Amino acid sequence: MGSYIAVVSLETGDIVVDLHTKESGVLVRCVSLFEDPPSNKDNYPNINAWEILWSGSSLLSSAGRIQLYTEEGLINMIHEGLLRLYKNN
Repeated sequence: MGSYIAVVSLETGDIVVDLHTKESGVLVRCVSLFEDPPSNKDNYPNINAWEILWSGSSLLSSAGRIQLYTEEGLINMIHEGLLRLYKNN
C-alpha cells in the first residue's frame, strides 16, 4: 500500500516547535518572494515564504528572532519530523 501524507496548511498565528532545540516560533505573515517580477513574459512560479518569530533562550539577540522560511521548506520539515505544528484555532 502507498503511504499517506497529511496535507499541511499554514496560517498566521500557527506555532512551530523545533524538536531538536526546543525553540518555538509563531508564523507572523506569509510573503510572496516574487511579488513584482521584472516582466510578465517570464512565467515565475509563486513561491511563498513565512516570517517566523522565534523565542527561546538560545536566541539572545532580537535580530535573529525573525527568520524567513519558504512554505514548501516548512511543510517538508513538518513532514520529516523536524518541526511540530500547532494550529492556531
